[in-house]
Amino acid sequence: MSLLAESLVEEWLNRDGYFTIRGVKHGVGEMDLLALHPQPDGSVVGWHVEVQVSFRPIGYIGRRTDEMIAESGGGRTSARARTPEQVEACAREWATAKFRDPAKIQLRERLWPSVVWSFHLVDAIVRKPRELEVFAAEGVACHPFHELLAALSKRSKRSFSGSAGGDLAEIVSYYKSYESDRDA
Repeated sequence: MSLLAESLVEEWLNRDGYFTIRGVKHGVGEMDLLALHPQPDGSVVGWHVEVQVSFRPIGYIGRRTDEMIAESGGGRTSARARTPEQVEACAREWATAKFRDPAKIQLRERLWPSVVWSFHLVDAIVRKPRELEVFAAEGVACHPFHELLAALSKRSKRSFSGSAGGDLAEIVSYYKSYESDRDA
């Protein structure tokens, strides 16, 4: 699912005028999407986008902290119930690891010096909506996947299709127009 969702997110960004690079590697990690949009004044808007789309989530977005593992065992991605404080701590740590890791900052700066980056998460259904609130408090803009699909389903003569997600977006648009015609 993640590759399909990333393709649609990339298409959404391309249609909004962003140049995108998907799957930027750094060590053993990866940044899902880096998107750049040149501005009329010569500056460049940069988005670092992570995609976590699940329709039947069994776990959390944020991984368990070292302290939680030391305290009760289990792995980083354990779906064990968490206290509200643990949900917040894991979400804060996830946001830091995904967007503010020094190696990621250096790589973004090396690729595009002087771009000011904003941080974005595209999500569908989450186990604990509190995670999204914490991400937002950490400066991460959260974009519900259904809003992105709605935007893609609107045909525009100005739209630019620059990714493999273009065909998927056409399928979504076709279905939406079919449903609208059928309901009329």
